[in-house]
Amino acid sequence: MLKSLQTRILLYSLLIASLPVLILGIISYESQRSLLEKEAKNALNAGSLNIVNETYSYLNERNSDVKLLSANSVIINPGSSKEEKSDELKKFIGAKGEYYGFLYLDLEGKVIADTSNKMIGANLAKRIWFEEALEGNEFLSDVYKTRAYSEPIITLSAPVYGRTGQMVGVVSSAFRLENLWEMIERKAVDISDKYPVNIFMINQEGIMVSKKDPHGIQQNSTLEEMGLTKAKLIEASETDNLYSAENGEKIYSIQAVHTLAQTENKWFVVVGADKKQVFQPLNDLLSRYLTIYTILFVSIIIVVYLFTKTLVRPVQDLVEATEEFIEGKEFVVSNKRSFEEMVKLNLAFQRMMETIEDREKEIVRTEKLKYVGQLAAGVAHEIRNPLTTIKGFFQLLKSQDYDKTLIVKYSDVMLEEVNRVNVFVTQLLDLAKPHQLEWEKLDIKDFLDEIIDVYSSSNPSSHVTLINSVTQSIYIYTDRNRLRQVLLNVLNNSCEAFDSKGKIELNLTIVPQYIKLIIRDDGIGISPENLKNIGMPFYTTKLEGNGLGVATCIQIMEELKGKFQIESTYGQGTEVILTIPTTNRLIR
Repeated sequence: MLKSLQTRILLYSLLIASLPVLILGIISYESQRSLLEKEAKNALNAGSLNIVNETYSYLNERNSDVKLLSANSVIINPGSSKEEKSDELKKFIGAKGEYYGFLYLDLEGKVIADTSNKMIGANLAKRIWFEEALEGNEFLSDVYKTRAYSEPIITLSAPVYGRTGQMVGVVSSAFRLENLWEMIERKAVDISDKYPVNIFMINQEGIMVSKKDPHGIQQNSTLEEMGLTKAKLIEASETDNLYSAENGEKIYSIQAVHTLAQTENKWFVVVGADKKQVFQPLNDLLSRYLTIYTILFVSIIIVVYLFTKTLVRPVQDLVEATEEFIEGKEFVVSNKRSFEEMVKLNLAFQRMMETIEDREKEIVRTEKLKYVGQLAAGVAHEIRNPLTTIKGFFQLLKSQDYDKTLIVKYSDVMLEEVNRVNVFVTQLLDLAKPHQLEWEKLDIKDFLDEIIDVYSSSNPSSHVTLINSVTQSIYIYTDRNRLRQVLLNVLNNSCEAFDSKGKIELNLTIVPQYIKLIIRDDGIGISPENLKNIGMPFYTTKLEGNGLGVATCIQIMEELKGKFQIESTYGQGTEVILTIPTTNRLIR
């Protein structure tokens, strides 16, 4: 993928151009995120602390009211009647307006006076707020329900002392949760104008103490919904860090509420916000950034692509010109405008190609002369020997008297030498001139069986065993007679490689559009020095050979659109591999 110059330049340019933008975007994103987290932390903590302070003031006012009522002259006077005490309690409610009602209880817990007249005579001695008041404490209860009121209430109780300083009873107030919530809601408006917040009060048991819907209080699942335990609730209230819900959807600021009166459970103000809304500006920023980055990235790709195309085009032209030169065409320098270095490179390549052409012509000329010399020497050698013999016999005949018997004897020898010359000339013509091929479709298995039968019958040698391991019928496209000539020549050469008994095996492998016919013998093999010269005309290691057999085989296999290969290991044997086409598309 990264092999081409244009791809590499494009990739590196994109990395160089994109990485700084990407890093800058990440830094900007993290900076904005940190800023938003800080703003949310400040807003929620400030809001929750403000509500805690207002709640503290509100509850302390209620505490002062109860203490004031507990010191009322009518309330502390043992001689005052129930009606007088009730009237005094009602006057207090009328003056304050923050309460559902008041109770006055004796030291036994019996209700003596009640502004609602619903609890007269009831014994509330087991209520925790009564027990704490008997201990001399002002006490603020949790939210609870009573038959006297339709809605949940909070009770604030205080002991009543007579003029002698002895405790004579307990006074208890039930004040309105709506008033507490209204105070909280007024402060909630000031917390944040960017996103809505959720505000409520809970105690350490997780019971809702105050929220907008009074019927929704006293739920005991608040801690579970927030993913908190009692210990985590207290821990979260002791730090300025925001608490994130387990599901990751909300964040909370938790602050403990402090009062002058003792409480049944510790109270906490919770101000929560939806994380999505808090970080919505960040998401908007991310969307804008991604849009800008995408546009920038695409623009960079287009610009860099055009730049690399302009940069690489001269190199590609040079490569194409070089490949055409390899194929035998003339090397032509591109006349397109390019940068100076590329122009110099083109000219250098042109000079190099001209030098290569000149040297190639010189090499070809030298090889031709060498080949012609070898051919002339081989032809001279092969023809001179028979001519020398014929000349000698003619001289003998000329120097002797006429003898018919001698003439017949010498004539037979001279005819044999003429036949040798004729065979040699025929082989030269066979090597030199092209043949009209007769293509046909053959079953290689049947064809090899036929060749082995012919060869075995004409060469009944017992020291060589021929094994045909080709058992699969595969069709090839070839000229029967020309391929027969090659196979018989190879079998002859293999047989001649044995000094004693040996084995020749025929096998094949299938490759796309071809078969490879392998003729393997376990003879003495061919030395590396001889192997590199095999196939050259007139090169032979045989006493009676002329060196044209293998050269002719190579020529024939090229005509048949195949290949002739020899592989040999000296002392182990030789393999001749004939590559033969199996499709007629290759012979058209």
